[in-house]
Amino acid sequence: MPKEQRPTVAYITAASHSGKSASVVLGFLRCRQLQTLDGQRSPFTHYLYMPFRNNGGNYHSCVDEEELMSTCGRNVKLREALGAMYMRDCFRRALNVSYTKYWKAPDSILEVVDTQVSLKNDVSEFMRRSPNGVLLVHVDEHREMCPDPSFRKGALRVLAELANVKVFATYTDIPPLPAQSSSGTCRQAVACLMPDVKTIMEQRLQMPDGLDMGQEAVLLRVATLRVTLGLALQKLLLVGLHVEFSEVETLLKDLNGKLQESAERIDARLASCINLCNAKWIDDEAGNTKYLIDLLCGIRESDAEVQEQRYPQVVVLGNRLAAPLLVLLRGRDLKDPANMLHRRCQSLFLDVLSRSDTAVVTAGKVLEFAYLWSLGVKSNKYGEVRFGRLMVQFQCQDIEPGSIFEQSGMLNATKVEALKQKVLYYAEGNHPCADLFFKDASGVLYFVDVGGTSNMSKAENKSRKMKAVISRPGLGTVQGIVLLPNVFDCGRIDDDKSMRAVIGVEARQLLGGLVQLLTWLPDD
Repeated sequence: MPKEQRPTVAYITAASHSGKSASVVLGFLRCRQLQTLDGQRSPFTHYLYMPFRNNGGNYHSCVDEEELMSTCGRNVKLREALGAMYMRDCFRRALNVSYTKYWKAPDSILEVVDTQVSLKNDVSEFMRRSPNGVLLVHVDEHREMCPDPSFRKGALRVLAELANVKVFATYTDIPPLPAQSSSGTCRQAVACLMPDVKTIMEQRLQMPDGLDMGQEAVLLRVATLRVTLGLALQKLLLVGLHVEFSEVETLLKDLNGKLQESAERIDARLASCINLCNAKWIDDEAGNTKYLIDLLCGIRESDAEVQEQRYPQVVVLGNRLAAPLLVLLRGRDLKDPANMLHRRCQSLFLDVLSRSDTAVVTAGKVLEFAYLWSLGVKSNKYGEVRFGRLMVQFQCQDIEPGSIFEQSGMLNATKVEALKQKVLYYAEGNHPCADLFFKDASGVLYFVDVGGTSNMSKAENKSRKMKAVISRPGLGTVQGIVLLPNVFDCGRIDDDKSMRAVIGVEARQLLGGLVQLLTWLPDD
């Protein structure tokens, strides 16, 4: 959490049981261990947990609308001031390791600044052994303290505006505070932790002897295993890694058993592991999720409507809101006109994750089909796609497989001519480049090649291949696009008007909520 010029309430918003609270505790302990935060010396010396729901029944009681009306009427300022007093009293209870079981509003309501004075004294007494330290106050399930946002705003800001206090809020909703452009106390999004699949595979899975990562079939199946294992771990709620007989422990044991089946080929063993992980989540019944298509595309956290809307099942990715991967992969949004296209792309992507036993290159298509999904739905909703500085007028109505290259690697001009507008094609069979391709509203042909590598030589090679193909005579107007989400320095990539490399943050934004996949996909 970088140092801010104004008071902020940091927050994690994500689905229930997704590890929000654990993320805060682990983050605090890690800061204490490393004594650093964002490359600077960590100021945190104390941690105080303040739950307002769950926690085994140990939480501070809520204030209902009837209590508010009898005390404040509809006066917003009075409600905010009452929220500040409520937080002060809950804080005092928490210092004594107890909870406010029933809170009665006082006869007279103090101004927020007056409540802050008494609360500052309470914090100073608590921190007397570390007067220069900073207290991290974890406000869990903040919406449950009261249904009124003004009340909750007062409760959060009365702590956040103290000099030696940092407030961290966790819930499935965004705190009732303005975005960081505001001059007052504002909110600051922090990403929720995801399972560290790479470390889990290295430390808990015994990969077979003779595993040759130089073989494409093996490399690509390992990539898919990382994604499906991550999804399985998320479904199992990130619990039980330290419990011998937990569901997670059982899954890891079963995976090791399949990896060591010496009678099977290595690629077949990996395929069995992929199927085992998929069985934990892939057949879950799809549910209707309001705003799911918007969350797939990614909603700016600072947009004005974010403050007014309640988005179910939300995670924060940088400065954008999205739905968790499991929701994106299984959910639907029946009221959104793009839902049918979303469901087609979703089904195709799930098929990619589950065909590893028969398709050698399936795993390599995970990122390609993620881009097919996100670009198809985004263009359908907005009628355009931005590739870096290049804005393309294209509105996808359908997705189809396509083959426009001969076995020799040359383009088939007849097949190119037959391509339909408003269709986003994904390559089948031999294709030296152009994993995706389409014609825009004016008939210009676009080739889109996807690369998950962070290796600059491999990235340059992709760009050279693309340029060699689109420079061949007789093709008409062709625009090449290379998407490199794991490359953050364009280096020696030859980028011009006919061939554009979209790298790093810009390439990741095109993935929308599916950018979460990059946490697990290798970038070799």
